Formats: sequence, C-alpha cells, structure tokens
Amino acid sequence: MSKKFKNETSSLFSIITVLVVLAIIGIFSQSFWHHRFDLTEDKQFTLSNAAVKTLRNLPDLITIKVVMSTELPTQFVQIKTHIKDLLEEFRARADGKLELTYMDPGSDEEKKKQARSMGIQEVQMQEQSQGGLEIKKGFFGLAITYGDKKEVIPILNNVQTFEYDLIVKIKKLTGDVKTLGIVEGSEGSKFSFAVPGPQPQTLVGFEQNFGALKSNLEKLYTVKMIDITTKVDDKVDLILVAAPKKLTDRECFWLDQALMKGKSVLFMSPGVEVNLGYGIQGTPTNNGYEKLLSHYGVSVKKDIVAEDRSFKFVPFGNSIFPIPYPYWIVVGQNQMDEESAITSKIGQMSFPWASSLSIDSTKLDSSNSLIILANSTNGSWQESGRFNLMPRDLKEFLPINQKPVPLVAQMMGQFTSYYEKNALPTDSGFTTLGPVLKQTEADAMMLVIPNVMFVADFYVNLMRASSNVNFVLNAVDQMALDPDLIKIRSRNIASRPIPEEKKNSKLTYVTANMIISPIILLIIGILVGLRRRKRDAST
Repeated sequence: MSKKFKNETSSLFSIITVLVVLAIIGIFSQSFWHHRFDLTEDKQFTLSNAAVKTLRNLPDLITIKVVMSTELPTQFVQIKTHIKDLLEEFRARADGKLELTYMDPGSDEEKKKQARSMGIQEVQMQEQSQGGLEIKKGFFGLAITYGDKKEVIPILNNVQTFEYDLIVKIKKLTGDVKTLGIVEGSEGSKFSFAVPGPQPQTLVGFEQNFGALKSNLEKLYTVKMIDITTKVDDKVDLILVAAPKKLTDRECFWLDQALMKGKSVLFMSPGVEVNLGYGIQGTPTNNGYEKLLSHYGVSVKKDIVAEDRSFKFVPFGNSIFPIPYPYWIVVGQNQMDEESAITSKIGQMSFPWASSLSIDSTKLDSSNSLIILANSTNGSWQESGRFNLMPRDLKEFLPINQKPVPLVAQMMGQFTSYYEKNALPTDSGFTTLGPVLKQTEADAMMLVIPNVMFVADFYVNLMRASSNVNFVLNAVDQMALDPDLIKIRSRNIASRPIPEEKKNSKLTYVTANMIISPIILLIIGILVGLRRRKRDAST
C-alpha cells in the first residue's frame, strides 16, 4: 500500500470521524441539551432567572400543546421560529416536568374542533403578496394543562411578552398565586370620575375606572375588594389603596396593622381631586389616611405639579386643547431611578394633574430605606390654593421656584405603627381583636404615588399610556413576587438594522458577510493541510 494512498485514506477517515462526532454531538444536544449562545447586547434570547426558577421548581408535570398551522403568513415565520426555540428551552429547563407537543390542524375538521375546544380559535391573517393583499386562516396558539386546570394563549402574536405570559400562566396553574386586596373605601367614599363627552357618565370605584389595570393584575394575582373595617384577612398578601376619598379611623387602624404584619402596601393617593363638571377644577383632598403616610415619613402635598415643557397638544373629549397643557407632565427615563427593577426599563411615564411628595427623613426607621423612583423635570413648579386647571396660553403661567420634585417614593424595611403613640379609634363597638402591633413583624414595602388618574382607563386609553400600567404591575410584582418577573415583561426583542447613515454601504456589509466566512474556513483548511503535509514529510 503506497504512502499516498495511506495519507488519502487517513484524511478520509479523519473527515468521516469528524462528521460522525459532529452528528453525535448534534443528536445529543438536540435530545438532551437545548441551549443557545446568546451574544445579543441585552441577552434578548436568554431565559430570565424567574423563568428558570419557576421551571426547575414545578411541583408536577405540565403539558403545553401548541396548535400551529404550517401555512402561516410571512410576518409570522420569524415569530414562529423564536417561540419554538423558547419553548424548547422551557422544556430543557424543566427537568422532565414539561411535556411539549405540536399539532397542525391543516384541513382536518376534527383537529380544528379539538383546537377550538381548547380555547384556540382559527383566526384570519393578512399577507401581502405580489398579487395584492391575501387573507389566510390559521391557528397560532397554545394551551397549558396541569391536572384538571388549563390556561390558554389563543394567539401567539407577541414575542416580547411571550416568556412573561407563559410563566404567569404556569404560576397560576401550579398554585403559586397571591392575593392582592384592593382598598377602595365604603359606598360614597370610592374614587369617582366624570368622563367628559357627548354622553357624560360618572364611573365609580376600582372596577369601573381601572379595568385595564385590573385585567392585567388578574393574570397573576387573585384580585379582591377588601373591607378594612375589621382585621385584614391573613390570606391577603399585599394591598393596593385605590384612592378612596375617605377612610374612617377604624379603616386607618386596620390598614396600619396590616402593614405591621409585613403586608406591603401601594398607595395611590392624589393630593388634589379633579372635577371636570364645569371646566376643570381642583379641590384639595382630605382622605383620612394622610396622617398614616405623614407618620411613615412621606406626605402628599395639596398641590399640582406643572412643567415648562409642554406635554403636547392634548386630546380631550371631542376636541383638542388649542395650546400646550403643562398640568399633564412627562417623566422620562433620566428622571427615574435607573437601578430599580420597577423603573429601569419603563422608558417613559406621564402623569395628569399630579401632586408632589414631601419626605421627612427624621420619621424613617433606622432600618428603613427610601428611594425616589420618579421626579419631575428641572423646569417644573407647584401650584396650590385655588386650582384653575383650564388650558390657557403658557405666557399666563407664573413659574416660581422651578425645580424637580418627588413624584413616586418607595420605602422598604421596618415601620413603626402610627398607633404606637396615638390614641386608638373611638368608634362605637371598636375592638382590636388582639394586641396592637407597634412595629412591623417582618420587612415590608410601601410605595406612594400622589396620583391616580395616570392608570385610569380614561387617561390610559386617551394617551395610549400602557407604560403607566406596566409601572404599577412592576411595583406589585416586586412587592409580591420574584423581582426578576419585571425583567421579563420589560424585555424588548430589539431589531438591529443597519443605521440610516450607513444604508448606502448596505451592499458592502452583506457582501463582506458572505465572503469573509468562507475565506476564514478556506484559510483554516489550508493551514491544516500544510501542517499535515509537513508532518507527513517528516515521517
């Protein structure tokens, strides 16, 4: 056998060996280790810590059945690929407790019926083709089952929130659901708002005014209205005080005691009540629980913040304000705490008729930390006294003492009860049903927002202010759950197109990308070949 033949045989054997090893690695990784190396700037394709923790701690087997038509419009192809990759990573991280199946109903009526019975409907999808706009029908959803319980995502059209939505539904199915108690006050004391328009109506209470917030909260929490004229149920994990006009002394007592029990509380507490009945008028609030907030170290001032940069021309009712309106203010990313998981990726919020906060650090417990999550701009000022909030020329305003003021404050740690040194309520028949707690039994969190309209349906729908709702959802998540959940919701699957100023060089980029990779492989092949020849020559 010639030396040349031996070398050729050896080279062929080496190539076959490499191919076999690569095939084995591919089969092994596909079957037992599904993972991608994520080199994106913000790790856009890496599962969050919250997702990994949830999947590793699944109590038992869950099943995800994906109903996905093969023939989907072009715009769904990338979404489909990304979702399938994420689902495979979900399965890999679940340590055998997640079963994943796929079904394409096609034209099979029985399978279509089965998909509909799961809550996944066939939807119409538009696709632009050379022949014009084409309408297609298809399925693109999934159902998650755990025992006899089921959750459904009827259409998978949002990659950005897919991981969050899936983790939320898994948590709901596996019983990891906490209860959020809503304090809205008794009848006659609930927050109300007169919606302007051809057929004005007055919306009363949490459900009527905050439908979008409520429906989003219900994705992960059991949301219930609670009566705090008596002790707060131990099953309530955290509390949202939804701007009641008035709380009685007895209600204030039980709210304070809930905080002492370690239940975190989010206060939406405006300093001024706005009335749109005749013009736009403001009246200072007197809600009864201001004394609690002041005792804890954060007071809501009876003012309204304005700013010299205009919000924009604001639509209102059936018309648009003809001039900029400084009472609807904008909070940009540079005005929010960049390190807080609540605000770090919100981007921008806006507040209509916002009051400011006053911080008294002398009243803070030594173990208590305070963070200002949002401030107004340097050009903002505060107005108090009589509130004429009608739009007018900016020249008519008299800004005084322009400076940033706190708009949202967060406190964490230990709190001292208001009733440590103050008298108990004197209501007829009042009883504490036990000893009065003078100090928090466990670390708690309190968040104070001197505004309520910013998450009301009227404002959110009018200004498309979904980031305001996300801010409250983030705050509730951090109070009740793993803070990493916030990072899931705030995630953006960012596009990285060639910059506008470099678009003329697009062909160069594409050509270089196509040519450089093969050249690198060719150079590696030549170097390996030269090394082998040198080795063979030496032998």
